[in-house]
Amino acid sequence: MTLEIRTDPRTIDAAWMSEALDQAGISDGATVVDVTFDGFVGTGQMSRNARLRIAWDRPAAGRPMSLVGKFPSDDEAARAGAAAGGLYFHECAFYSELLPTVAVRTPTCYFVLYDESGAFVLLLQDMVGSEQGNQLAGCSLDEINLGIEQAVALHAPRWGDSKLAALEALAPSDKGRADMLDEFYNGTVGPGLERLGPRLEDDVIDLVRTFAPLVSQWSWGLGTPHTIVHNDFRPDNFLFGRAPGAPPLAVVDWQTTSKSVGLVDVAYLIGGALDPAKRATHERELVEEYRLRLNSCGIDYNADDCWRDYRWAALWGVIIAVAATMMAEQTERGDAMLTHMISLHGRHSLDLDSLSLLR
Repeated sequence: MTLEIRTDPRTIDAAWMSEALDQAGISDGATVVDVTFDGFVGTGQMSRNARLRIAWDRPAAGRPMSLVGKFPSDDEAARAGAAAGGLYFHECAFYSELLPTVAVRTPTCYFVLYDESGAFVLLLQDMVGSEQGNQLAGCSLDEINLGIEQAVALHAPRWGDSKLAALEALAPSDKGRADMLDEFYNGTVGPGLERLGPRLEDDVIDLVRTFAPLVSQWSWGLGTPHTIVHNDFRPDNFLFGRAPGAPPLAVVDWQTTSKSVGLVDVAYLIGGALDPAKRATHERELVEEYRLRLNSCGIDYNADDCWRDYRWAALWGVIIAVAATMMAEQTERGDAMLTHMISLHGRHSLDLDSLSLLR
């Protein structure tokens, strides 16, 4: 039986869910007799997450009683932009192809459906006892260290793997990605600043504009081997364990997965989750912790190159925050979050004199 892709969680019924979980290999002869939509969860701008309660004719250990379904945004512009940018494809491909090759902790994926129109549905483990992080509130140093631990678990297994270049799940090619980032950034910097500029400081605005003709050059990196990166590695995409038995941290939202330098994730996390003063006080020790963890996995990465790459990678936060102003559905929280992100990542790049690495 080939299931249709249902992009609205409220349309998923018992027959559909029963077939999906049977294909996933977790029904073990049982049948789903009822599915209850239990509301939307999270704060996604590009897609929607919904909790679905499940009733079985024969409940048993190992069969989920609830799960989280992920679906395209119901905002037409956000949905079209995400589909055109390959965001839905990349997340589905991450769970089906890439996750088995890395060690990062993420919710179990029970089922994936995707088609070339960008329609998709993911059925994921309901992380009971975990709580989504908050970009506007930031992270404690202990939480940042949990993020660094998971960054290494993602980056180390495929560090410098030449096979990454041929994987469709990580497309486009390096040149294609350079062209894409250049197009996205330069196409959104004007409208983005028009929308958020009055809330930004002048030197941050100057950096955002000065960076525009250098984005393509930036994307090639500085010679460090590439690996699989998340690219949106921040508190809103973290599930922190808050109850006994819950894992300390699980990482979600793999829509922006690509091949790049691992420090992209680390700089993005540190620069966007700590206020500038606290970040400046602790960033060297945090970056060194990342490097030493990589070394313990057998990766030769010296301190000077690691710090240089961190300075370079700080600009990724500027790229993604500016580009997101025109890709995500506009909401009050969304505008506040994007203003916050551009301000923090812009200040981060200024403090580290990141643009000097491109001149």
